[in-house]
Amino acid sequence: MAKSTELQGARIRSLRKLKGLTLGQLSQRTGLSQGYLSQIERGISQPSIGSLVSIAQALGVTMQWLFSDPPGKAGKADSRSPEKLVKKDQRISIEYEDGIVDQLLTPRSNNNLEVIYSVYPPGTKSEPYSHKGHEAVTVLQGRLVLIVSGEEFVLDEGDCLSFKSTERHSHRNASDGDTIAIWFITPASF
Repeated sequence: MAKSTELQGARIRSLRKLKGLTLGQLSQRTGLSQGYLSQIERGISQPSIGSLVSIAQALGVTMQWLFSDPPGKAGKADSRSPEKLVKKDQRISIEYEDGIVDQLLTPRSNNNLEVIYSVYPPGTKSEPYSHKGHEAVTVLQGRLVLIVSGEEFVLDEGDCLSFKSTERHSHRNASDGDTIAIWFITPASF
């Protein structure tokens, strides 16, 4: 995933410069250090989920804008309906610093709904974050613990939780193996 980290960093740097922001200004808006932001932009560091949410919000874009195209697949979407269809090998993804991987299942052009396939290696967790919208998550494999506005929910395979995305929330893998979940977010704001 090193290549996707570099692509993601390049996207962030390009948008920051397009908006006329210095690293210092982005640092002030996000609360992240200039050094850390520089490492992200150069593809040296993989950011956490919370860091990427802060960067996206500071730059005025959704998280899906920061997802990297799959290696060798950029611009090769299914020609029939690229605004409707995402083939498995055409998913765009983000890998975070702790190994969590999100794959966008819906096209970037869909502004009403985001569906994200997430894989959480054992022991991984996110820091609390929030964003606009409403979301639901269902666990396909393993056990996921979510804390939403201070309330803890334990989701096993087949369980689903729905909440307002503006509520601070965090999650962690509570199983010995990978936990896999699908997130539904509306409108596309993550």
